[in-house]
Amino acid sequence: MRSLIKIFAGAIFTITLSAAPAVAETVLTYGEPGPNRGSRAAATRWFAEQVETRSNGDLKINIMWGGALFKANAARQSVAAGVVDIGTIIPDYFLKEMVAFSLTNLPFENLDPWVGLKANYEHMQTPVVTQHLAKQNLVFVTSYMLSNVILLCNGDGVRTLEDIKGKKVRGIGTFGKVFSDFGANLVSMSIYQAYQGLDNGLIDCSLGYLNASLALKQHEVSNSLTKLNWGTYTGLGMFINKDALARLSPSQRQVLKEVGADFIDYLGQDVMKSDLKAEQKFTQGIDGHQLEIINLSPTDNAKLYGASQIYIQKWQTEAQKSGFDGKALLENYQQALTKYTQERDEIGYPWQR
Repeated sequence: MRSLIKIFAGAIFTITLSAAPAVAETVLTYGEPGPNRGSRAAATRWFAEQVETRSNGDLKINIMWGGALFKANAARQSVAAGVVDIGTIIPDYFLKEMVAFSLTNLPFENLDPWVGLKANYEHMQTPVVTQHLAKQNLVFVTSYMLSNVILLCNGDGVRTLEDIKGKKVRGIGTFGKVFSDFGANLVSMSIYQAYQGLDNGLIDCSLGYLNASLALKQHEVSNSLTKLNWGTYTGLGMFINKDALARLSPSQRQVLKEVGADFIDYLGQDVMKSDLKAEQKFTQGIDGHQLEIINLSPTDNAKLYGASQIYIQKWQTEAQKSGFDGKALLENYQQALTKYTQERDEIGYPWQR
């Protein structure tokens, strides 16, 4: 009888072991304010796929699109508080808390996406920036960018800086402030709301970016696009909750670090391709709707850069108030832009080598 009991118990133990679930992989919830379409969305999916592939399925990322868990103006607090594990943060909504990151959104004379991304990534890895973020329970993962700044208008197009006067323009950060200095009436609105604003006349124009405008279908409610040739917007980043990062294994953290670094080269190439594709589509027409492509004159372009200098100096002052050596950060970032410009000129882009 005892033998039967032992056999039965052994069978139950074997069945229990075979039925036990395998140890589950780690899944990070990602909060993204933008829609699941366009080049930036594709890049985010590439990041998630690379993390899963390189970790052999041990680490996965579940992306929640379209501001499902938080809107763009609540991203910093949401990632820091653990509403999501990881997410996209636009620093221009948090100028005080993310003053170090907002440096890279100032209009410096660089129009190369890859150069901007590399300089941004290097800047965000500096110890003083890392420590400042850690106090907010945030860790920088990698940089996005929205490419060169352009202006979409519904109605009369902007051909000169004089045309800006009196127009209702969506814009945030330094680019918006400079437009205000030239007479625009700034309207506080996220880029994700610009479609409705252009459609219903709440705004006349929206500061934006070539590939993002295509992804957000803003060409449908616009009739002109002005290329401003006025700096790139690289201060758009991927951040992880510090506690969530600490819970990962060393190998999982290493995968995140490696994919974050490789993401810069991937995105730099992708942004250039998607910008060219977007401009071609706008020029040729989409469903019979074409945009007039306008180039601001070199003279007006120089005026925009000139007007930007006061805000670069203001950034330095605000950085000092937040405990940074603003002058040193500014100089280091400008040196990084120069360094990667020279690298590109001497040996080409990484994907060309």
